[in-house]
Amino acid sequence: MNSNLKIQVGSLVFKNPILLASGTSGFGKEISQFYPLEILGGFVTKSITLKPKKGNPPPRIWETYCGLLNSIGLENPGLEEFIYYEMPFLEKINTNIFVSIAGESIKEYQELAKNLKNLNISGIEINLSCPNVDRGGIQFGLDPDILYELTKSIVKISQKPVWVKLSPEVGKIIPVVNLVKDAGAEAVVIFNTFLGLAIDWKERKPVFKRIFAGLSGPAIKPLVLRYIWEVYEKSSIPIIGCGGIMEFGDVMEYILAGASLVEIGTANFINPNIGKEIILELENYFKEERIEDLVGLAHKRKEVSL
Repeated sequence: MNSNLKIQVGSLVFKNPILLASGTSGFGKEISQFYPLEILGGFVTKSITLKPKKGNPPPRIWETYCGLLNSIGLENPGLEEFIYYEMPFLEKINTNIFVSIAGESIKEYQELAKNLKNLNISGIEINLSCPNVDRGGIQFGLDPDILYELTKSIVKISQKPVWVKLSPEVGKIIPVVNLVKDAGAEAVVIFNTFLGLAIDWKERKPVFKRIFAGLSGPAIKPLVLRYIWEVYEKSSIPIIGCGGIMEFGDVMEYILAGASLVEIGTANFINPNIGKEIILELENYFKEERIEDLVGLAHKRKEVSL
């Protein structure tokens, strides 16, 4: 393991900045067939809810130019089955494990945090970014009072590091990230997906039952980079960049813009080995310097427009 890749975010130390994003690798069992998850800096589980959810009706996935639209709807087995069937596997992985949680009320989020409190996990990622559900998700991220109360209560109940995963739908990002920082979150995850639309021109109707769906993949990377740049310049909360990472160069752009860690999502569907491959490239690149020295470096080297 290359010690130059170690980086501290909040109260946790990560062996490298590469994590797998929630919802793109399930609970880890399938992707562990391709490489040992211990080599990752961390792993974020698929979002779990208090009760099982069937998710949205099909179709749920639609490929676009340079991206993917999804309308999964938080399908998951629920808290009880997650603890019984998935945690025994996750507890054996020697890396930082974050459990993503979602709910339709503050009370549901709090109940999830209470039940996860004594599990052998590194922290909790609050999913306030899902665009494919009627209640919860983005809606909670849009209300400052609810956002603050929810984040603060999860931090208090869980007594573990808490990250808040936001949506670009929140609008002005700086007041929001400062709010969750004041509430005790150790980092923000920017972002989940951007809302998009697909129309089946042959059928002459929208593809998805919910009309809009979440766009991920390389098409959104420049948009996410812009937000990471802005948050790094105007807030002191650590940033986890998520959206459109397809190769080593994308990771470097995120780090130079201000992200301490990154989460790889859609690329896992295209190349299940992407996490391992990028880590190997990072190890070769950072033989002489430390990765933490490059976080936000592009801000110091930006050209001043005349």
